[in-house]
Amino acid sequence: MKKKSKLLSASFGMLALVALAAFAAVAPAASAGEAVLPASEARIKDTGARIENDGWNLWGNGALGDWFNIEKRGRIFLTIKAAGQPAANVFPRVRVLAEDAGGAQVFSKQFTVDSREYKDYRFEFDAEQVTLRIEVEFLNDFAGAGEDRNLLIREIRVSGAKRVTEAPKVEVHTEEAVRRHRMGTLTVLTKPGATVKVTQLRHEFQFGTAISWFMFSESAPESDRNRYMEVLKANFNAAVHENELKWHNTEPVAKGVYTWERADRMLDWCEKNGMTMRGHCIFWASENRVPAWVKELDDAELQKTVERRAREVTARYRGRIHEYDLNNEMLFYNYYRDRLGEGITADMARCAKEGDPDAVLYMNQWGIIEGDGTAKYVEQIRGLLDRKIPIGGIGCQGHFGKRMDIQKVQRDLDTLAQFKLPIKITELDIDTPDEQRKAEELEAFFRVCFGHPAVEGIYMWGFWEGRHWRPRAALWKKDWTPTPAAEVYRRLVYDEWWTRFEGKADASGQCELRAFYGTHLVETGGKEKRVALKKEDGTATVNLDH
Repeated sequence: MKKKSKLLSASFGMLALVALAAFAAVAPAASAGEAVLPASEARIKDTGARIENDGWNLWGNGALGDWFNIEKRGRIFLTIKAAGQPAANVFPRVRVLAEDAGGAQVFSKQFTVDSREYKDYRFEFDAEQVTLRIEVEFLNDFAGAGEDRNLLIREIRVSGAKRVTEAPKVEVHTEEAVRRHRMGTLTVLTKPGATVKVTQLRHEFQFGTAISWFMFSESAPESDRNRYMEVLKANFNAAVHENELKWHNTEPVAKGVYTWERADRMLDWCEKNGMTMRGHCIFWASENRVPAWVKELDDAELQKTVERRAREVTARYRGRIHEYDLNNEMLFYNYYRDRLGEGITADMARCAKEGDPDAVLYMNQWGIIEGDGTAKYVEQIRGLLDRKIPIGGIGCQGHFGKRMDIQKVQRDLDTLAQFKLPIKITELDIDTPDEQRKAEELEAFFRVCFGHPAVEGIYMWGFWEGRHWRPRAALWKKDWTPTPAAEVYRRLVYDEWWTRFEGKADASGQCELRAFYGTHLVETGGKEKRVALKKEDGTATVNLDH
């Protein structure tokens, strides 16, 4: 059975500051108080494909399940009809999980699906009269040497329950946090009683995206290239090279043989169109991402070459790119550290600062807000800071596949905020075929991050299905149709969080208003002026009374 992809692990939960919309009417019970869910009808299906008799083949470490209303308090019997295809002489390892609508765990159990033929795996637990999300998670996927482990689910049965016809919708209430952390006071001085109009032009907060070199090249179809640039400019104020600044792309074949042209052309376009650019990345700690010629160097020469690379990148873009991911994903990868020792990170940072003393050096890591690496990340950051390594920001990727646990996202951001460093979501995508779920999770995620005082930006890892490493995660379809998630994004960033004001000055000629941090156009008395309202200041005054 062919596999498609592996998904990062994350569980689905709700933020403490969450209100649940009313559930839709429930479907009638299938029989005698037992709800039966054919696997092909499950709304939680992160990976896999439909098979015979309404079954589902889970590949990757995916999950399958749905929501159920428990009709009364008491003993619940949960049955999973499943079969397994072993690999390396090991059958699928599985977890069955039940959580309430607030994300609290009611039941969890791991077991092995130890039969090639379908059979029932039965569990029991006590539950209140409540709505539960019940799912089966595949824990030990494996493919290799012609073997392919698969988990086959035919149905889930829950006693004393009815299926919920619509999944509960999550609504994250962060309005007060947004007002407190993302808005300041703008004061306009003009003639008494004059009409004042304020229109936001740009957010200070970075709403960015990774951009693809292909769309800047002559190889891209002209119609798509033009549309790509149009959508990019209209929807984002910041960008990051997807690949073109990485070492294996700027100096791929030999020492001193450079190919900066692609990165330069993309940066030029962004600057001309008023977009901030992140530097991703100076180094990548994974051995698979180190140029082949670099790996052939002896340790002494490698040390010199690493130091040269750090100076070279920051010096080249001094004054143009202001922040960089220093050594990408070094929590889980350690090529340079293994070759050159613990001191190499300090050397990288020192030399990057020599190239540009003003460069802000970020960590950048997956498996934090969408995984279980937060405690290790905290330990690593603390260790670097204790060694006086000038880490200036914390990057969290966000490659979500399974259900997003927005409560965990909030906890992780709170935990990382202890370092008093700016946090950026550097690589966000939500990979699911369920467009409604993607829209709801994107909205919850943006509300939590925009309302968090430590977060300074969110970067999507691509936006168009035609050039996206995880096409299902794209905001715009290949034909440029906006997905529901794109519509949510637009509504939040350019409507709900966008200053539009018309009013009058008081008798003293003053008009004071709350506005989102960013650049605004102020118009009054036939005059106009642009003003920057910055978070670090909290207030700004523009005088048009002269």
